[in-house]
Amino acid sequence: MAGCGGGGDDSSGSTTGAALSSCDIDGKQQDLGASYVTTIDVAKVDCSQAEKVVVAYHECRRKNAGAGGTCDTPVMGFTCTEGERQAAPGVQFNATADCRKGDAEIKSSYTQNF
Repeated sequence: MAGCGGGGDDSSGSTTGAALSSCDIDGKQQDLGASYVTTIDVAKVDCSQAEKVVVAYHECRRKNAGAGGTCDTPVMGFTCTEGERQAAPGVQFNATADCRKGDAEIKSSYTQNF
C-alpha cells in the first residue's frame, strides 16, 4: 500500500541470510526516482544509503530509454536486477528491484508512469 512506508519484515526471496528490515519512506514515495517508490527493505545497509541507491538506480534506468528503460550497470557499487514488470500498456508498470553489494541488499518496489 502506497504511503505505509513498507510491508513488514519479509525475508522471503533474500539470499543474504540476513532478515530484511523495512525503511520508513512515508512522504518520500515520489522523491525516490520513479513515479512512486512504494517499499524499500534492507539488509546490512542503512535506509539513508538505500534511498540514495534507489534514486541512482532509477536515474540509470531513465538514461537507458526513458521511463521504460532498464539499468544494466552497477549503481554506487550495487548490482541491481529488476523483477518482472506488471504493466498497463502505455500507462504505467509496477516492478521490483533487488540491489546487492557483498552481503548488503536493498529491495524496492515501484510504480513508473509513462
